[in-house]
Order: sequence, then C-alpha cells, then structure tokens
Amino acid sequence: MTFRFLSLSALATTALMGLAAPALAGGCTSSSCYRAPVSNCGSGSCYKLVSTPPVYGTVDESYVVRPERTFSRVVPAQYDTVTEQVVLQPERRVARHIPAQYRTVSEKVLISPATKRWEVTRDAYGQTTGCWVHVPAQYGYQQRTVEVSPASVDYDVIPAVYGQRSRRVMVSASRVEHETVPAEYATRQRQVLVSPGSQYWAKGGY
Repeated sequence: MTFRFLSLSALATTALMGLAAPALAGGCTSSSCYRAPVSNCGSGSCYKLVSTPPVYGTVDESYVVRPERTFSRVVPAQYDTVTEQVVLQPERRVARHIPAQYRTVSEKVLISPATKRWEVTRDAYGQTTGCWVHVPAQYGYQQRTVEVSPASVDYDVIPAVYGQRSRRVMVSASRVEHETVPAEYATRQRQVLVSPGSQYWAKGGY
C-alpha cells in the first residue's frame, strides 16, 4: 500500500505565507479593511480568507483472514505378505554297509610227497632181490573260500526337501506427515487523507 502524506513543515509554510500576504499587499490589515468603507480601502489593497476542505481518497489494502496453519497426520506402518522358500529337511548322508564278497576256489594240494621204499622180493628164479621202489607224490584238490572284496561302507546322499512359507513383513514404518495450509488474505478499502484542508488569503473583489 502507498500512502501520500503532506509534511507539517509544508503546511506551516503555506499558512505563514497566507498570513503574510496582506502585509505584502500594502499594509492593509483584515480589521481595517472590513471596518473601513469600501472607498477608503482600494480594490487592490484588501484580501479575504479562503478555506479549502481536506481531500480524502480510498485505498485497497490486504489483511489476513486466516493465518497459516500446520496439521500433523500419523501415517500407520504398511505391511505385506511374502512367500519364501524354506528348507523343510536338510540334505543328509545315510551310511550303507556293503558286506565282504567271498567265493569258493579249488586248488591243487600235496597229499603225500614223493618217496622211495626198499622192497625185497623173489624173482622168477626164486632168488631174493632187493630194490628201491619210487613212490610218486600224491596230489589232490581241495576247495576253500577266499575274500574277493572286503566289507566297506558307502554313503547315499538324500537331497534336501524344500517348501514354501508365507510371512508378514513391514514394507514401510509409521511416520508423521505435516501439512501446511497457507494463510488466506482478503482485500478491503480504507479511506485515507489525500491532502489536508488549507486556508489562504485571496485578493478581494470589492
């Protein structure tokens, strides 16, 4: 808003100039001019006091209808359900015992070694003779069980068993939001003084 004001010094200067005007016009005071006949005070020697009323104007000004306000609002936490894969039974190893393997084999064995013996006999002529008789070795076959492979332990791997599980998780935490509503303004008109009233001496028309 722009206001126009007349300074007090300017008003004082105007008043002084108005009061001093009769003196400058020839020394005729207001009392002598009004009391004397018209013929005694020439038409160029008297002044009359003129008053002007003050002048007012209208200006527009803004004012606050409602001040700025801030509201707080609590936003609750947000949750969601997710499905994830879980291990129902972990991978494991199971021991498997493998027995020893056997088989039956046949092998040649010495039953009696080779020997010789002295035998006394009579020949066809009735004579007694002695000679060494060689007896060959005697062999036979026998069966026996032999271990083909020893007992051992082997492991079977059983894979893990998986499944699905649903659980509730927090997507966003609770928070406080602030909302500001701006101030509201309106315009109104107000009467202001544009120029004050004044008084001055004007030349009389007698």
